[in-house]
Amino acid sequence: MYGNVALLDIASMHPSSIVAEQLFGPTYTSRFSDILNARLAIKHKDFDKARQMLGGALAKYLDDEDSASDLAKALKIAINSVYGLTSANFDNPFRDIRNKDNIVAKRGALFMINLKHEVQRRGFIVAHIKTDSIKVADATPEIIQFIMDYGKMYGYNFEHEATYDRMCLVNDAVYIARYKDGK
Repeated sequence: MYGNVALLDIASMHPSSIVAEQLFGPTYTSRFSDILNARLAIKHKDFDKARQMLGGALAKYLDDEDSASDLAKALKIAINSVYGLTSANFDNPFRDIRNKDNIVAKRGALFMINLKHEVQRRGFIVAHIKTDSIKVADATPEIIQFIMDYGKMYGYNFEHEATYDRMCLVNDAVYIARYKDGK
């Protein structure tokens, strides 16, 4: 059982790794990054920004802001599909045959291990960690900011998704929690 647990999640971890690694070279990685950023702008309801992105190509699909989440989901599927194709077992334009062990996923995993050690080194308990999220017990604003800043150094943007008043880890993958704000 842990208290005052901050849940921080990386927005689009694997696609962000692709961008940080410049996996598709400067031109194509830049275009991939533009699509990723447009998806995140829509997800965060920054519709004015999203309408300007990608040369305005998405503007006509953002007339009805209530259904914009559908566009964000569609872009997420496309972005994550490209990530999947980078380590596919079949030839495709996104696959590099030298990528034997999924460099994108490996980069993210190594980052999360380093992050865990850095948080612990600062005296905090990492209550739970997964592919793209970390839960820190007795979190302070300073450790939350540290995590966000540390992520940015590696091209990752953390979102502070929740703070739990209490959290019980049932097993390695399952937890039960009560939100701090009572929701």
